[in-house]
Amino acid sequence: RAGHLNEAENLLQTVQPDIIGWRSLLTACRTYSNVELGKRCFDQMVKLDPSNAAGYVFMSNIYANASMWKDADGIEELRKCAGAWKKPGRAWIEINDEVHEFIVGDK
Repeated sequence: RAGHLNEAENLLQTVQPDIIGWRSLLTACRTYSNVELGKRCFDQMVKLDPSNAAGYVFMSNIYANASMWKDADGIEELRKCAGAWKKPGRAWIEINDEVHEFIVGDK
């Protein structure tokens, strides 16, 4: 919470980190707009599980927030090539006692 991202990275490198540790740090990189460290976290996540879509989505968002649009598009292409599909979003709405479901996915 205090923004000690480099210290957190050093800690992750001294233990046997799992994907959750790297994802947590990647999320913090998005919060603190740290593109460089975010890329290193993303690389570690992909090494551990290249089919996990979360890392690609977070890294793409970090690039987009930094207006690095080509890099964001590149990460999305990598995600698709790796077969890391995002879970579809679902929403329901009730109109006149009838429920309508909407599904949005990227497959």
